[in-house]
This record gives sequence, structure tokens and C-alpha cells, in this order.
Amino acid sequence: MSREKKRFFLGSAAIIFYMAHAATWLLRDAPANLLWACHLGCLLVGIAVLADIPFLSAVGVHWLALGNILWAINLAGGGEFIMTSQLTHLGGLLVGLWFARQAGFPKGSWLAALVGIAGLHLLSGFVTPPAENINLAFKVWAGWEKIFANFQIYRLCLLAVSAVLFYAVERSVRRFVVRPRQSDRSKVS
Repeated sequence: MSREKKRFFLGSAAIIFYMAHAATWLLRDAPANLLWACHLGCLLVGIAVLADIPFLSAVGVHWLALGNILWAINLAGGGEFIMTSQLTHLGGLLVGLWFARQAGFPKGSWLAALVGIAGLHLLSGFVTPPAENINLAFKVWAGWEKIFANFQIYRLCLLAVSAVLFYAVERSVRRFVVRPRQSDRSKVS
């Protein structure tokens, strides 16, 4: 299969993953859950793969990395496992990593992901119901209140942890996933 056909297939798959998970939330009458960063990260990856935009895919991969950690913590703490969650969290991340291997993972994408996640966090505070706490925009995550008595300090800590994670993801993906370009290989030889 040609690279273009793989890109079309995998980019479409990531968008279908998002749509399948979106259908789950719509059937549950909880559309605000479509705006979780991890779900949008999968959608960004799909669009980026189809449009051949490595920078946008990198932002989606960063958001998925953060979202997958929070998803795992939520599941470990007894959170509900939804079958279609695997599609966005795992499927989207795998597609994004495949695309990074093919197209590269741009330097500085960690900072764009950080600015984007901060914006999404603030937007969630305006357009989603407080009870849903989408992108942790309204209150400290349940069970963490003893650690963070002040919501603003919690927000700053989330931003700082996200920055460190995104920077580490960028470095790791660039080092371990991205294929060296032919010109880079010839420098080593």
C-alpha cells in the first residue's frame, strides 16, 4: 500500500474513532464530553494525517499523551470504562505516532500544545457544564482536594506538569519514533 493510501486510511480511521466515541457521548446525552483534550487530540491527528500537517498531528499526540495518563488514573480509581474510549485514546495515539515516524515531529510542538491546552481549558470553563468538569476547568479533580486546596494553584500546577510532559513527549518522539532523514543518516556515516 502506498504512503498516501496509508495516510488516507489511518487519517480517516482516527476521525472515525473520534466520531464513534462522539456517538457514545451523544447517545448518553453528554455532548460536552466531546471537548476533552484527548478526544480532540484524536480528531486533530486524523485531520492532520489527511491534510499532511505534521505540526497539527504533534499537538494531537501531546494532548493524547496527557489525556491517556489522566484516563489511566481515572480508570485505576474506579472510573467507568467505555468501550469506544480505546478508539480515541489508543487508536488516535498509534495513528499519531505512525504519522510522526513518517512525516516527523516538529520542534516546538510542545509549546503549541501547551498554549492550545491552556486555551482549551479556559474555553471549557465557558462552554461546558460545571458538573462535567471537562478538561478540569471548574474544580480540582475529585480526590485531589487535600493536595490542592486552592483551584488557581491547581491550574498552575496542571499547566506546569503539562509543559514538562509535552516537552518530554516531544524529545522522546523525536529521538525514538521519528525516522532519521536520508541527509541525517549520511552525516553519521
